[in-house]
Amino acid sequence: MTRLTSLNPWLAAIAVAFCVQLPVQAQERFTLNIPGVTDDRLFTSAAASDAAGCGGHNVSPALNWNAGPAGTLSYAIVMHDPDGGKGQGVDHWVHYGIKPTTHQIASGVGGKPGLEGVGGTTSKGTTTYIGPCPPVGDSAHHYIIQIFALDLAPDALPAGLTRVQLLEKIKGHVLRNSSVVRRYHR
Repeated sequence: MTRLTSLNPWLAAIAVAFCVQLPVQAQERFTLNIPGVTDDRLFTSAAASDAAGCGGHNVSPALNWNAGPAGTLSYAIVMHDPDGGKGQGVDHWVHYGIKPTTHQIASGVGGKPGLEGVGGTTSKGTTTYIGPCPPVGDSAHHYIIQIFALDLAPDALPAGLTRVQLLEKIKGHVLRNSSVVRRYHR
């Protein structure tokens, strides 16, 4: 270091700056949770569809998440069953335009009109949550619930997008995402 100082005080300052370790604050992970339930657990029958023979009450799960990264302007939620539709997949919930200050959705509100944000179109053609109803005798289906922190304003996307259309529209606008997996069988 003495030799560097005699050659150029500016280079010495830069060398010292690179050697000094400043504490780096780790950014908090963006995490989606279903309160009180660990990942990959079975949905209760209440979450199942209330359609004839499905045995449920169509109660959407409670969800909570921590704040998205800086620049988050809205959130989008998708619930997809990749095992449904004979392996073609079934979309049970598509919802977006959720304000950046919102960090939770109460149990049951996804199946009712009036949830903050915009309803997308499920595989059943509805704009609200549709609970699981896999065929009797199938192995447990997996339900992937994803949340996306977006740099899009809550009113940036039109109502009624399917999951595929939503994913296309948010390409390049996802700041972070997180998911949980639930299972259900009859």
